[in-house]
Amino acid sequence: MPPTSLTKRLLCTGLLLVVLGSAAEARPDLAGQDDTAFREAVSRWLADDDSSLTTLAMLAREGNRAARLLLGRIEFTDRAPKAGLRALSRDGWLDLFRAPRGNSRFAPSWITTEARAGNTLAMLLKRATSLGLSPDAVFAIKAAGEPEATEHLIRKIAVDGSNAQRHDLLTRLGPDHELQPYVFGFRHAPAGLNTGATAFQRISGNAVIAFAAQRAQEILPQIANTFADHGYQGGDQLPLGWATTADGEAIANWVLNTRTAEPLASLCRSHCNDAELQACATTAFGLFGGYYEVIRLDSPLENLIAQSRFLYSARARGMAARRVANARTELGDPVFSETQLRNRSNCLADAVDPWRFPSAVD
Repeated sequence: MPPTSLTKRLLCTGLLLVVLGSAAEARPDLAGQDDTAFREAVSRWLADDDSSLTTLAMLAREGNRAARLLLGRIEFTDRAPKAGLRALSRDGWLDLFRAPRGNSRFAPSWITTEARAGNTLAMLLKRATSLGLSPDAVFAIKAAGEPEATEHLIRKIAVDGSNAQRHDLLTRLGPDHELQPYVFGFRHAPAGLNTGATAFQRISGNAVIAFAAQRAQEILPQIANTFADHGYQGGDQLPLGWATTADGEAIANWVLNTRTAEPLASLCRSHCNDAELQACATTAFGLFGGYYEVIRLDSPLENLIAQSRFLYSARARGMAARRVANARTELGDPVFSETQLRNRSNCLADAVDPWRFPSAVD
């Protein structure tokens, strides 16, 4: 009897799990990571020097596997490219970040090229950005030493997965995972309406699950929930003086005392006195896009650059400054003019002023 479509799907799923399991157990293939030119390029990239990308691109074309994977992940994870990169033509961008086209119509990513060559880490990294809803893939990628690379898959499962898959994630991720509030928000409200309340719950340190449902019924906390969820993406809806309320203080304290938000905290501490820190931290948090965007400031490849090394680097601070300086609403408009920003946090405006792009002016 020929296999049914369901049987075929089950067989494919089983094969995928075998591949993922064996890939997670294999040693990552990062040949070239000890090359002097590669190590120097990594140091320059962490120093926020984009000339490092030209070196990485040259090494990638010469066959350096570490450079290939790092370059592919930088392209995917950079939350705020510098002006020079933004100004590149499409061909210039592809020449810098992608493998040669060859006979293909499109320039493949170096991760795709390495995955096709059998590089097990590349196969997992490709899986991290592919279609499909597999909690097992999340934990195979995590086991390979790339927990931050699971972010895209976790979000997809939270939004489009079944409640059984969400429950599986919540159980296996544990209560301390930074995306636990996101998965929980969709688990208990399919439209994702509770993700703001659960984000604020994490920020404020309140561990009572009922806290999220309670806040959803209160008008002022709804504003804080929305702000925690996505900051100023929907525009400025905060009442005057909100940053000095208990909710504003909770967000500022999280920014200033959580390793995840270190690039934002460093930005404020380098330009503000103690009395200005709360307004700076709260404003920077909102301009960056709220909790679920701040936690995306991640090392592109943790097998090569530890998350702690990245978060305390000039590159992470530069990304944070560029993102804050050029923040846009969901309609694509600048959130604040420079004058409006200075009215909220003059020292933050000073901190990000060198990073403002020409279109972000009064």
